[in-house]
Amino acid sequence: MSDPLHLPGFKPSAPASFHIFALGESMGAGIVLQSAAADPRIKAVVAEASFANMREASYDYAGLRKYPWLGKTLLAPFSWTLLYRGEKLAGFPVAEVSPVKAAASRAFPVLLICDEKDEALPCRHSEMIYAAARGPKQLWIVPGAFHTAAYGFFPEEFRRRVLSFFAENSRGR
Repeated sequence: MSDPLHLPGFKPSAPASFHIFALGESMGAGIVLQSAAADPRIKAVVAEASFANMREASYDYAGLRKYPWLGKTLLAPFSWTLLYRGEKLAGFPVAEVSPVKAAASRAFPVLLICDEKDEALPCRHSEMIYAAARGPKQLWIVPGAFHTAAYGFFPEEFRRRVLSFFAENSRGR
């Protein structure tokens, strides 16, 4: 995203005081968490079904999305191969892709949404991010919801929580 304040000829009609809020699901949740750590213009983040870090997510996928212990034990070589191959393709260390590290690196408000029946990225991912977060934080565990389905299960509650979270974090900042 390019910043319009740096575009030639751009003249804001009002002082540049605005809030950027970010909301993401799954991979997008991991991206907005990492973006907030790197960009202080992002004032608050809502992240549903984020992964904690690439290694932890690889255990879930290697464990057939049901048995992470399997990905950490018998199928660990598959997990390690996946991570190694990912590093070679991406050209950077996989350990750098870590919403947990991002949440710990800068104190920003975060609302983590965990879908109780999520088999792709179970609640332990959100719980790890919650434990690491330095800023104001909330964790909503959505009963009965599967991966990124909080809005589908509880649309009114989702809207209420997200909008009130952003409203609370736009005051006095």
